[in-house]
Amino acid sequence: MPVFIDADRLSGVEGQYVEAEGKVVLRRRDESLAADWMRYHQPEDRLHAKGNVVLTRARTRLEGDELQLQLTTHLGELRPMRYESHGEKGQYSRGDAAVLQFEGEDRYHLTAATYTSCPVGNEDWILRTQDLKLDYIESLGTARNVRVEYLGTPILYTPWMDFALDDKRKTGFLTPSFGTSDKRGLEFAAPWYWNIAPNQDATITPHYMSKRGMQLGAEYRYLDRKYNGQVNFDYLANDETAERDRYFGQIQHSQQFDAHWSGNLNVARVSDDNYFTDLGGSVNQTSQVNLVQEGSLSYNGGWWSATGRAQTFQTLNTAPLYHRLPQITLNAARQQPGGYPVDVSLTGEYVRFTHSLIDHAEGDRLHAYPSVSLPFQTSYAYVTPKLGLHLTRYELERNPSGELDRTRSLPIFSVDAGLQLERDWEFAGNSFIQTLEPRLYYLNIPYRDQSQLPVFDTGLRDASLYTLFSENQYAGIDRINDADQVTLALTSRLLDNQSGVERLQVTVGQRYYFSDQRVVLPGMTPRSADSSDILAIVSGQLTKQLRIASGLQYNADTDETTRFSLGAFYRDGPGRVLNADYRFTQNSIDQIDLSGQWPLAPKWYGVGRINYSFRDDRMVEALAGFEYNAGCWSVRGLLQRLALTETETSNAFFIQLELRDLTKLGPNPLELLKRSIPGYAKSDEFNLP
Repeated sequence: MPVFIDADRLSGVEGQYVEAEGKVVLRRRDESLAADWMRYHQPEDRLHAKGNVVLTRARTRLEGDELQLQLTTHLGELRPMRYESHGEKGQYSRGDAAVLQFEGEDRYHLTAATYTSCPVGNEDWILRTQDLKLDYIESLGTARNVRVEYLGTPILYTPWMDFALDDKRKTGFLTPSFGTSDKRGLEFAAPWYWNIAPNQDATITPHYMSKRGMQLGAEYRYLDRKYNGQVNFDYLANDETAERDRYFGQIQHSQQFDAHWSGNLNVARVSDDNYFTDLGGSVNQTSQVNLVQEGSLSYNGGWWSATGRAQTFQTLNTAPLYHRLPQITLNAARQQPGGYPVDVSLTGEYVRFTHSLIDHAEGDRLHAYPSVSLPFQTSYAYVTPKLGLHLTRYELERNPSGELDRTRSLPIFSVDAGLQLERDWEFAGNSFIQTLEPRLYYLNIPYRDQSQLPVFDTGLRDASLYTLFSENQYAGIDRINDADQVTLALTSRLLDNQSGVERLQVTVGQRYYFSDQRVVLPGMTPRSADSSDILAIVSGQLTKQLRIASGLQYNADTDETTRFSLGAFYRDGPGRVLNADYRFTQNSIDQIDLSGQWPLAPKWYGVGRINYSFRDDRMVEALAGFEYNAGCWSVRGLLQRLALTETETSNAFFIQLELRDLTKLGPNPLELLKRSIPGYAKSDEFNLP
């Protein structure tokens, strides 16, 4: 490999050595060396340099007083040594050492070394070690007698540690975390990561809680081209507060056997009804009332598909649910089969329902729904008449409220029609496309007495613009409503002519009935009004930063608002996020949810969330926190107040110190922040003003 040398003065013996002095620069491959004086021995491919030595390779710069290096084997030493390194993704690190020993290509040994990601002149945090080995071939670093100092104070010591030198996974202890909460007391967790194979790993976490005891958590993950899955198990022996053993376990598996066959497994279980209330840390966990145990096998044949499923539930503090043992579904649809201008479809289902309570019906339900539609469509209009037939058969082993065997057949006829008109519109110097989209939906279903049929899995759908255009107001097929009705709706959109962004959408719809309701669920009062509530939505990207979304359900007969929601979402770049969302449902929900992330001062920003229930006069969840980003380190503090039940709350405090490109100390609040504050971003992912 040729070597190129520039200097003020050159001397030597051809084929033996070259001696250079004054502004010496040596170049070879992607390396360069600068020094005041250097001697290069050609036979041994060895060099010796002194004075202001600077060795540059790729994105790394090494400085020292004296260097001896064998270029072929990359063996030698530099002393004393200072270094700077710049990563591909903007990472920066620097440090020094009494001696740097080159132990081969991409292998280094440092004595009395330091490391930091802070810029020159800033030593807010620094790692000191007596012995550091870096092996970039194996992507492994090891250090002995390690001390980490933060703002001049030692905060961490370990006699030995190893770490990965890239993003590859490596077996070893992860950063420990600690925190505090009312339910669990002081907490400390030390996860250990096991890199089993390129497609498998596991994490084992001892988790100490001062009010509960020692919990052991385990997570196993695997991934392959055709399957993936995860197994979780947490075990708390002899909970010191509950005075019993507690556990949570879950198995999730998905598999694609071939182009047609696939399978899924999802099994979860806890030791007792109050597990998530006592040991959970989020609204999503503490509000869980059902855990599913389900396995399914599916076949996809293109225009048709089928699924077999077995499904049971563990219910927590609620009434037991029906189990499906088994459930088999069939779905098929063809557009213009045989060239005929019709669309045909078929949905079918067989289910065997079982229940743990003897006062509930049990047995088999077989259902089929064939339908045919004849769509007519132009560039601005469409009309789709449809004819279908519901066929349902019940064969029950137990039915406290009626006969054991029942059959129901229901023809269904509907017509769905609409227009899509548009025009150019100029407003305030801006060019828009305005659309006008009226829609009509007529539905006719004759009455059949269904009062003797059991209710296995059927409930009333929430009113929405979607349900206004659905055939059945019930979710499930144990009840199919009688209908002689028409739905009218009008939508208008305002589209930016240049960007295509939907600046505004307004939709209003209402259903009109030509007959009174007769098919109801047990305990439900039949409707007698000749029209439904008025439903409306308004949404749009009003400006580049501001988006709104609102919905209204209004009863014109009683002059009452049945349901209302209003949300405004402001985004002015990363770290500048404000969210406001109000929701009201008559006799059920009256809540406001405010959240945001905003710069408070240079390097500082605040985060917060308030989810308050006016109906219950209580805080559902509240968060208040801050983050300070000093560039090479940051600190996050977060206080959470969480409603566990109507009478119980839990307070938790999180504080985390992150030393950039080294470690994080303390519990990680990032997942909580991302879940609670839509649009949240870490401060090191952007530059605060």
